[in-house]
Amino acid sequence: MNSLNIKLNGKFNGKLSGKLSLIMCGMLASLQPALAETAGKTYLNPAVGYHMFGSESGVDDSEALVIGGEYVISPKFGAEISYLYSNPDAKVGSIDVDVSQYTLDGLYYTPEIGNWQPFLNAGVGHGAFDVGSVDAKETQLNLGLGSRYHFNEKWSARLQAKVINSLDDERWDSLVTAGVSYAFGGKSKAAPLVLLDGDGDAVLDENDQCPSTPSGVHVDTVGCAFDRDGDGVADYLDQCPDSPSLDNLDENGCAIVVAAVIEQPESIKLEVKFANNSAEIPETAKAEIKAVADLMTQFPNANVEIAGHSDSSGNADYNKTLSQRRADAVRDTIVNEYGAEATRVTAVGYGEEQPIADNNTKEGRLENRRVIAEISYK
Repeated sequence: MNSLNIKLNGKFNGKLSGKLSLIMCGMLASLQPALAETAGKTYLNPAVGYHMFGSESGVDDSEALVIGGEYVISPKFGAEISYLYSNPDAKVGSIDVDVSQYTLDGLYYTPEIGNWQPFLNAGVGHGAFDVGSVDAKETQLNLGLGSRYHFNEKWSARLQAKVINSLDDERWDSLVTAGVSYAFGGKSKAAPLVLLDGDGDAVLDENDQCPSTPSGVHVDTVGCAFDRDGDGVADYLDQCPDSPSLDNLDENGCAIVVAAVIEQPESIKLEVKFANNSAEIPETAKAEIKAVADLMTQFPNANVEIAGHSDSSGNADYNKTLSQRRADAVRDTIVNEYGAEATRVTAVGYGEEQPIADNNTKEGRLENRRVIAEISYK
């Protein structure tokens, strides 16, 4: 470049004038989440920039046009070939200079931040300064950093800054660029299809309507345990696998037996036909007395009072004693012959004290000669 400074002695008509511009088009209006770089993707990177030359170059800073092609080698690394053109003025004589640079850069993609994909670059290039008969060339090294903002899978904006070192002139230049990029190729590989069968019943989870069937249970085509009797309880849990009814079943698939509600009687009239002036129980009355003992077994909270009654014929004291003897005889039969607890059975002779009919008639006196089992419950 020192030789370029000495030989600049004219002004050329090919001056680059006016503002440089680049129309961005084809971008989607809606933004999508940032996309990690995918191996095989290629970017076309047009950009405009500002080229700042070191003072030793003898040329003024200038606008620049850049076109590059970037290839993504892996999600972390890429490579770019680019071409730059600028048309600065020489500081001596305001002569136009055509500057061309060809660069090969390696790119390192750092972790993305939202829609931004930062990167670092380093590379080598060839620069040419053309001023008519003067054609100076140099080898260059560059370092830089930048970031890409993804609008969607295809379109992105790209910002970059570089420092450029001339190995021939030991000079440092710098370059900042902004552009829009278009991507193609490098479709993401589909994730391998993983077929899952969480409960190991040979029915894939996506088709399994019962995804938690225990291991070893036989299942149907939709992964649910067999239910032979259709009662809603799987066979492996069903303790009654052939239930004839679907109603009133417990959690084990068995019919719920509803016990009949038996009314607790308050008294039982015993048809005990005692012989005249006798307290001996005839055999024909044993069945009725046994019914009282059975009731006490059925209702463990039942206590029984055997109440003996008579009509008003004869002496009242005698009638009371006779009714007591007859009540005792019934109580002893309940306790001794049918095994009822003695503490739960009492006997009381009321004689003629509690008539229920008219003692002046034969029929009434028959009604009053009675033995009643009065029942109470704890």
